Amino acid sequence: MKQKIVIKVQITCKKCRRKAMKIAVKADGVIKVEIKGEGKDELVVIGNEVDSVKLTRKLQKKLGFASLLSVQEEKDGKEKEKEKESKEIKLTPIEWAYYCQCPPPYHQFVVDSNPSPNCFIL
Repeated sequence: MKQKIVIKVQITCKKCRRKAMKIAVKADGVIKVEIKGEGKDELVVIGNEVDSVKLTRKLQKKLGFASLLSVQEEKDGKEKEKEKESKEIKLTPIEWAYYCQCPPPYHQFVVDSNPSPNCFIL
């Protein structure tokens, strides 16, 4: 079953665009990836049995924002003529907003000025 998945992503620069394309192309079953939309912020993925939720989560982790807009069944030329009405699955957008730049991990070292003689760490 061929699918057309539309995911809204935050693309602010060429590096983000390249990163989104790489992630989408590496997913299992992907045939074609395009960037469309008014602000070039929609990633259109066409493929066979692509896990749309898994792909959206990967994009969300790497880019900081990803929202699954729609999943449609993609028809071939003959099937399109036979069936004019397309079955579209509308999903409510699930948005994850994470910051791209995370602060470095915080480590605290405690030094005891009077160590007890009974406690040794070997």
